[in-house]
Amino acid sequence: MVAKTVTIESKDYVFNTLKEAQKYYDAIVKELYDTKLTLTTGQDFDDLKWIYSSYCSYINHNVDRLKESDIIGFKGISTVQLKGGQYIPTECGAVIFSDGTEEEFFTDKALKEIAIKQNPR
Repeated sequence: MVAKTVTIESKDYVFNTLKEAQKYYDAIVKELYDTKLTLTTGQDFDDLKWIYSSYCSYINHNVDRLKESDIIGFKGISTVQLKGGQYIPTECGAVIFSDGTEEEFFTDKALKEIAIKQNPR
């Protein structure tokens, strides 16, 4: 199986593997969670905004909302996921919209979908 590259178009950067991209953005989300900070500007903000918007476009999720409501920030949150029949506490990102609402955002899942779209078989 050939490793899938991931191109982050917001900064014109190519990660050699999906795992490399996931590790990089997981670290950003973990730092946001640990520091309780909200990311609202800069390259990491632009990257996460591009990743979220691209992911939504690829899976046809929140497409109308993205037109109506701007993304103004990202932060780290704790949520619960069902894995193997058990509920496991998990850290993930949250997208913050200009209307004040938030939505969970799993960078791993988004990057995987982007890699699939960028590297069709």
